[in-house]
Amino acid sequence: MRFPILPSAVLATLLALPTVSPAAPQKDGWPFGATTAFEKRDLFNLGPLGAKASDEINGEPERGATGRRSVQLDPGAGGPDVGPERLKIEILFPGGPAATAGLQVGDVLIGAGGKKFNKGSFEPLADGIVKAMSDTSDGVLKLQIERDGKKENLEVTLPAMGKAFSKPTTDKGRAPVIERSLAWLAERQRPDGGFPETLGGATGAVVATSVAGLAWIAGGSNLENGPHAGNLATAWKFVVENAGKQGPLPKGDANWNQENWAWVHAGIFLGELYAQSPNDDLESGLETVKDGILRGVETTGGFGHGPGGPNALGYVELNIMTGLALSGLGMCQRAGLEVDEDIVKSMMEYIDASSSGGGVGYSTNDGQVGQGNIGRSAITWLGYRNLGLGKSKMGKSLGSYVKGNVDAYMDGHASLMQHILFAGVAAQAQGGGAEKSYWSAIERDMILAMGPDGSFQPRPWAESISMASNSDVSFGDVWTTACWSIVLACKPDKEGTSGLPVWLAK
Repeated sequence: MRFPILPSAVLATLLALPTVSPAAPQKDGWPFGATTAFEKRDLFNLGPLGAKASDEINGEPERGATGRRSVQLDPGAGGPDVGPERLKIEILFPGGPAATAGLQVGDVLIGAGGKKFNKGSFEPLADGIVKAMSDTSDGVLKLQIERDGKKENLEVTLPAMGKAFSKPTTDKGRAPVIERSLAWLAERQRPDGGFPETLGGATGAVVATSVAGLAWIAGGSNLENGPHAGNLATAWKFVVENAGKQGPLPKGDANWNQENWAWVHAGIFLGELYAQSPNDDLESGLETVKDGILRGVETTGGFGHGPGGPNALGYVELNIMTGLALSGLGMCQRAGLEVDEDIVKSMMEYIDASSSGGGVGYSTNDGQVGQGNIGRSAITWLGYRNLGLGKSKMGKSLGSYVKGNVDAYMDGHASLMQHILFAGVAAQAQGGGAEKSYWSAIERDMILAMGPDGSFQPRPWAESISMASNSDVSFGDVWTTACWSIVLACKPDKEGTSGLPVWLAK
């Protein structure tokens, strides 16, 4: 089934959250080249070089052209994900490694680390970055560029991450990356505990705060200990106070309520925090969040973006939300709160009716049954485990699907970062072959997502190019950085970090 592509304002609303608040002006265009969510550019991030580029051969997706295009919802719509052979530099991080080395906007990157981009840019660029940054001192990455039609060589000096970074997805290799990203998030947290509203007003801020809070917990902090104990103390209070607050909604017949996104993410965050730092106030807040999640369940057992009837596309349920709700309720139950078993049963029946072979479909609507992808299936499997149902028939079927598709995060829909996040958490909950498959597939993308400042940046992918709109770009780099931080830190490691044992059901 093919879905129409709407103007980006409507699309972003349906993907996640309803309104847009202006962002602060960005110096020299970094990171997205614009100041509001719908003007942001969807560019390839070149790792910690501090540069973003477009595809010089095929051009940059034309913003505002979404009404003339359509996109396949089914998995596998994109071709080989190897990256453009010619990367045109569009934005530079002020004072970053690339700018310092003399790279200029308009240059075309055609090779790195002694390898030309004849078969795509992603692998050789990521390999060159890893080799340079795993040097014992600041490493040099040699770039091949074209400037004004002439080929030139350029040397970029990258900061040293130590020899362990030669295997960047191992515990020791990713430890310094996690530390930098968590500090970056802390620097951007507002005094009230939340984050700037980029997409969706208060609802979007609650989602961003919840994933940032999970990242700080995974990195080893709780309310009593760790470098980000203070950040967590204000974050959880912000979440409880603002979940369910959306402000004025657009007028019209369509339902623009999106509050379920806030409640389900809040449930996972507060449930994990309560397990590590139980107290009466936090328990009361978690009870409020549990009630908010339960208010969102439809008579079918599924969940929509929010209560109130069909949205602007005329449908209600979407199973990425149902899976998140299962996980949120499971976290509440593991904290000792009572969860209505009949409601959980209806949710499971809805999931089962929309799914096939362990792959969770979009919904039970015509043409949306059985179209499994890793994001929906992984978060649903985690929800089953959080509720103690991992060994049920459906739980086992979900687990098998996740194990066989954990590296298929590019086949998702709406937010690539969601699929990277849920697949990564599920892979590490499974361990063994699933975990190895995930890290083997994702390492390149993790390296290229890194920014020079400790952030992680989103990237174009098959759907965002087709739609000329990228929801991860609209959400902003707090969302992307927090999600990557969770993926990197969620599993307890040999260095003693706590990870997210409740969400992983360890």
